Amino acid sequence: MTHPVLERVRRQVTRRPVPPGPVPRWPLDAPRGSAAALERLQAAWAAVGVASVHCPTEAAAFREIVARLQERKVRHVLMDARTHRTYPGLREALEEAGLTVMSGGLPREEGPRYLGLGRWATAEAGITEVVAAFADTGTLWVAGGAGGMRCASLLPPLHVALVRRAQVYPCLAAWLAEARASGALMEWVEESSALIAITGPSRTSDIEKTLTLGVHGPREVIAFLIEEAG
Repeated sequence: MTHPVLERVRRQVTRRPVPPGPVPRWPLDAPRGSAAALERLQAAWAAVGVASVHCPTEAAAFREIVARLQERKVRHVLMDARTHRTYPGLREALEEAGLTVMSGGLPREEGPRYLGLGRWATAEAGITEVVAAFADTGTLWVAGGAGGMRCASLLPPLHVALVRRAQVYPCLAAWLAEARASGALMEWVEESSALIAITGPSRTSDIEKTLTLGVHGPREVIAFLIEEAG
């Protein structure tokens, strides 16, 4: 006697495979920082729920960041030393606006470490630079270690990412090829405790497919795309 459940399984696994549909065209050959790469990146950000702000200069980006944080009534901000070095003047702009900027490292001892994490957990926003942004998926590549702070992109409910135009790559493969050729890839591997791929806000779904934002990371991501320094 044939079991009906087994018979259904047998029919499913012996069914002829459905041929894949046409592969969408991605700008995989678009030059780094090109108009085509930027256009695709902003479309990808919109698709994954990343709000984007296009700024002509760093100074304009700083003003926009302060305005967005004030709109959300943010009072405490996490920002690592690497972002502070890469974007001089940002911390001063935040503090002049009355925001408290938290940075530095955590003690190794368990008790003080938990106290430090508890203080960081009061931050409503985290600000980070990025290693790169990938136009095909909208993914932000953020590094920890060597002055980086993984908590800044993971702990607060709002993540603010600073992206220079020259950091926009068509895809991960293009970044890997360039970083390997220049020797930067080995430096990132040796110096970074982690490379974090961020593709939109944190999303979690239960068995009933109820989508919840912000359970394992920020529920809002804003990327500031900066044309040039200064």
